[in-house]
Amino acid sequence: MKITERFAELDENLKLDPTERKRAQELHQEISDVLIEAGIAKRCRLQGSFARKTMRPPLHDVDKVVELVDALRTEFGGLNGPAQAMEQIRGVLMHHFPGAVFEVKKHSLGIELPGYDFDFDAVPAFTVPESTLIEIANTQAGIGEDAWKTSNTYDLIDVVSARNIACGGRFVRQVRMVKQVFHEAGLSESVPGLHVESFTYWAVTEATDHAAAVAASLYKAAELLGGTYTDPTGVDTISSRIEPWTVQAVRPQLQSLAAQAAQALELAASGDEIAAADIWARLFGDCFPAPTAEEQQEAQQRKLETLYGGGTLAGTSRPAPSTRAWRP
Repeated sequence: MKITERFAELDENLKLDPTERKRAQELHQEISDVLIEAGIAKRCRLQGSFARKTMRPPLHDVDKVVELVDALRTEFGGLNGPAQAMEQIRGVLMHHFPGAVFEVKKHSLGIELPGYDFDFDAVPAFTVPESTLIEIANTQAGIGEDAWKTSNTYDLIDVVSARNIACGGRFVRQVRMVKQVFHEAGLSESVPGLHVESFTYWAVTEATDHAAAVAASLYKAAELLGGTYTDPTGVDTISSRIEPWTVQAVRPQLQSLAAQAAQALELAASGDEIAAADIWARLFGDCFPAPTAEEQQEAQQRKLETLYGGGTLAGTSRPAPSTRAWRP
């Protein structure tokens, strides 16, 4: 199996289950219809990694924006406005979805519906006239702070979509791959998905094969972490959201991951795809097809044949090589 074939299988393994994706989209529409009919929302839109198609499986949470009707701006304009908006949304949905469980969060109302393995985070927001910006709820705003915080989440979706088109449809798939490396290394909690997406965005600007894109993204992650960087829109500086002690702990790990990816590229370029695949399998985990024992044995045999000019050890008068002459 060629490296390209292994990455193609990895790509398939990192796609959301199409049936689950369809169920989430249908449920999103049902929730939206209920809120619009109740006169609370004028429109609802998906956002987050689900909308940008950068979510790695399994499907776990679906972010959506609930664009509140303009007439509610006065009612929900105070410091307690976001919590009041979430309470109204909860009141409507609890009657339509018996057994639903709700949780008020900083920016969203968490919604868990019985019978589904994924949940929703519904973000109440007001649209900004003649703009792509929205103002999202902030239930933790203190005195003197904005209860409704400006967000460019729609711009982010558009920018990522444009980059994906520029990269021939590969970009969002490569973001999922880089996220998988972070997950396998145990860094997902320390470095949220938007940061990983941003590293990939600043590293991959044109159509690039998967292996090179992942390696470039890991290098960029190690380079940017600890410095100043924005999300893909270039507007929101997100680097300050990671604490200095987290940077100190994570950056050496990223440097190691980047070095391993670079080594895998070098091995593949030299013709040793099995050794390269072995490194990629360690970086990606079980979702990447690791070389089989038979493939590794065949690769070792080819190395020996190359070392002895096409001959084999059996029947040759040449001495057997030292165990330090090569590495499997």
